[in-house]
Amino acid sequence: MNRKDMVWVYTGKKPIKKISEWNKASLIKQVEAEIAKTTKVKKAISRISYKSGRIYLYYLFEPQKVEGVVFTVPLIDGKYIEYPYARITIYDTAYSDCSLDWQRHNKQWMTLEEGSLEECIQKAELSEWFE
Repeated sequence: MNRKDMVWVYTGKKPIKKISEWNKASLIKQVEAEIAKTTKVKKAISRISYKSGRIYLYYLFEPQKVEGVVFTVPLIDGKYIEYPYARITIYDTAYSDCSLDWQRHNKQWMTLEEGSLEECIQKAELSEWFE
């Protein structure tokens, strides 16, 4: 394939940006209720946050302490580091058009699946990307 043959594809989808505080709280409760129905995701997730049209799911990781190693990030409770587990991008206010994203080692996000909010959480439960 020639470089001239490559083109960028723009889907036109943008995450919803403006959402009221009440809707944010309602959305977080809905996500928590869907996560409660799962087993693997429920055990892994330690915190849920919402930022500009995206729901971030975080997990805690306990690194092995080696003598002489200094961590560049502050440790939670002196022994945990928090990492993003997954991200759900919301494209409409009915939460029926969402994408499930996974963060690569280079901090870039990669879309794995698309569907409703409930489908994205269920796909995270069944996906091999989230172990």
